[in-house]
Amino acid sequence: MTMEITPDLAEICGIHAGDGYLRNREGKIELELGGSKEEKSYYDNHVVPLFNKVFGLKLTGKFYSKGTYGFVTTNNQFEIFNELGFPYGKKSKIVNIPKIILNSKNKLLYVKFLRGLFDTDGHLGFRKSYGNYLPFKIKKHHYPVIHITSISRLLIERVSLMLKQLEITSFTYSSLPKKSNEQTSYRVIISGVGNVERWMKIIGSKNPVKLSRYLIWKKFGFCPTNTTFERREDILNGKLNIFSLDP
Repeated sequence: MTMEITPDLAEICGIHAGDGYLRNREGKIELELGGSKEEKSYYDNHVVPLFNKVFGLKLTGKFYSKGTYGFVTTNNQFEIFNELGFPYGKKSKIVNIPKIILNSKNKLLYVKFLRGLFDTDGHLGFRKSYGNYLPFKIKKHHYPVIHITSISRLLIERVSLMLKQLEITSFTYSSLPKKSNEQTSYRVIISGVGNVERWMKIIGSKNPVKLSRYLIWKKFGFCPTNTTFERREDILNGKLNIFSLDP
């Protein structure tokens, strides 16, 4: 091992597990990291500075023709990812938590890895209630749910173990493929006000796209579905009436 596992590196490992792709081009190590165009502020203000700090680089983010924002760079320092257990090439089915993080029993490393994974590959959404509830709960998307989905069974199982150590209640389930070209997917879910609040208190988020949903929910008690990050910013800044979106 050529680098100490610091909290910052643990978060980078979570980011890479979610959004990263590692290549070995005849001994030259290339890292590709990218998210949606909406996540430009997350990359510019958190991901890129974090990589520059940890690896002593001067990266900048850019838009790519395939509709992503991030960076591609060649640097043999990134061999550390392979040493930590991340494969070269396609990783979706076999991606896992580095053993040195998982076996450390270090809760801060757990927190940082999970934050990086959630900010890149997780989702925070809100549901309506069905049945004998107050009209507000039936009409508004008020019930919070965090989930992380992967086709790597080991990743989801071990995320669940980490959450248990952090005393955050979760459950997992698998979903069989509906089409011949799909694979079984695995999901870890944290649901309900108390559990989601505990996640945000202990793990939190540095991704404004996801954080904006949480902030709207905290302010209004619900968060409309299918809104863009720009619209959510307008809601939070008082430029857009939330009730015009979710009557």
